[in-house]
Amino acid sequence: MELPALTYFVALIDAGSPAKAAEALGVSSSTINHAVQSLEQSMEFPLLLRTPKRRHPEAIPTACGQSLYRSAVSLLRWGAEIVSFPQDAPVRSQSLLPLSDLQLLLQSGLTLRMIGYFLTVCEVGSVAKAARRLSLSQPTLSRQIQKLEKILNRELLIRSPFGVRLTPGAEALMEGCQRADQTYRSIMRDENFSYFRQFRTLRLASMMPSSSDSSLTLTLARLVRLWRERRYQPTLTVSTLAAPTMVEGLLGDTYDVGLTDLLDIPPNLDHMDLETSDLHLVFSREHVPSGATLATLIEGNTLAIPAFGTGLRRLTDQFLEHTGVAPQSLFETQSISLMLRLVIDGTCCAIMPAGSFRQQDVDSLPLPPRYRMTTRLIWKKAHSNPASIERLKACLLENRRRMGPEAGRFRKSAA
Repeated sequence: MELPALTYFVALIDAGSPAKAAEALGVSSSTINHAVQSLEQSMEFPLLLRTPKRRHPEAIPTACGQSLYRSAVSLLRWGAEIVSFPQDAPVRSQSLLPLSDLQLLLQSGLTLRMIGYFLTVCEVGSVAKAARRLSLSQPTLSRQIQKLEKILNRELLIRSPFGVRLTPGAEALMEGCQRADQTYRSIMRDENFSYFRQFRTLRLASMMPSSSDSSLTLTLARLVRLWRERRYQPTLTVSTLAAPTMVEGLLGDTYDVGLTDLLDIPPNLDHMDLETSDLHLVFSREHVPSGATLATLIEGNTLAIPAFGTGLRRLTDQFLEHTGVAPQSLFETQSISLMLRLVIDGTCCAIMPAGSFRQQDVDSLPLPPRYRMTTRLIWKKAHSNPASIERLKACLLENRRRMGPEAGRFRKSAA
């Protein structure tokens, strides 16, 4: 969602028809219609009442469209003021926003993305640090800030080797930008749309991380951060749960997509292989005889194993069956973090993937290469919003590339 799309939508409601709005803004009717349709797709609910009985119906907003209109007018009025008035000019009245102001705002090139970039630079006090946070190159971010300065016809940042300082004009602008950012966020989280929220939220179910430092935890944290910083829509939520519950939720549309280690994917789910990890037998550093092997360690200890239905449980069972090794006893749990705690305390040993434990906490021996755990993204083939799934896949792969070689091997494949 950007200012041009909101401008076209507000102009359409005010003018009453695509043709009148297009004439006032100097664009084509198809541009107006396409912008409104894109808004409806991104927000995932209808903004206009439509009837097949009328060829050119009047632009009448739905209840959700009316709520968006009110928020958009507030945001666009602020945008029109800063691009057309000096910073010390009086605030405009709250009457209907003239179409001429909408046209001026459209021609200025001002975007919410620029505002977000500016606020990030203000927050961290450095263009270089802001560029890293926004996943941009420093020259790209600098050009965007310079473009914003040109649009507003004022200098915003005083650059130095130690970072940047805000000019007096920028300090006055920052407060307005923060209000604009809050208005934007309220548009996407408006309580008036609460009963549509389940359709506007991308619900990711993930297997349970072993600890706050595990590779899965880092993957999820970086995904949420990237999704938020780039203001991707719909809103992303993450739930951690057991694999069988995840599959049931995907098939029943409780969740949109899952992150799991399942080996057998149901035929009505698609998947992408994200990461393949080596497996290790993990055990306490204390009281381990020199020269201990996988077999002797397992046979002399309690083995903590994950619950049925997970890929890690299948691989653990396969290893025990193929090698003929029998542990002293078994302890089953759905919590990977509990398994790791039991290992650190010396109560159990466990088979766990690389990246789920820290070498300074435990000791480990690798399993043969044939036993590898694959983390997969799974989703329903008939998902109603495939574009959001594609965006999520791209974000996960981008994060994995940034994590470097230590993230493991990853490959993309479709089921």
